[in-house]
Amino acid sequence: MIGGVKHLVVNEGQEETFLELFRTLKAEMTKHEPGNVYYDLYRSRKAVRTYVVTERYRDEAAFQSHQTSAYGKPLFQQMRAIITIGKFQGAKSTKKEETRS
Repeated sequence: MIGGVKHLVVNEGQEETFLELFRTLKAEMTKHEPGNVYYDLYRSRKAVRTYVVTERYRDEAAFQSHQTSAYGKPLFQQMRAIITIGKFQGAKSTKKEETRS
């Protein structure tokens, strides 16, 4: 498995636009990315423009498929344009490592 956590701060006044872009991306992923295990969004209770995205893929190929998807490219560009801060923390695991958790 491969996955990651992204911490994002959305520009003021762009929260609804960001949420709509995220919903659109997730809907496309559901249709076209069988290797995606989950792709979820959480909003901070204390900082309303701060979000956390958690994502997990079956393998590196599934992650690369997500990164290079035709529908993702314009959505990623639009999201980046309205994000002030974005930090990605990625991790890979093997089946053996997973069973220890």
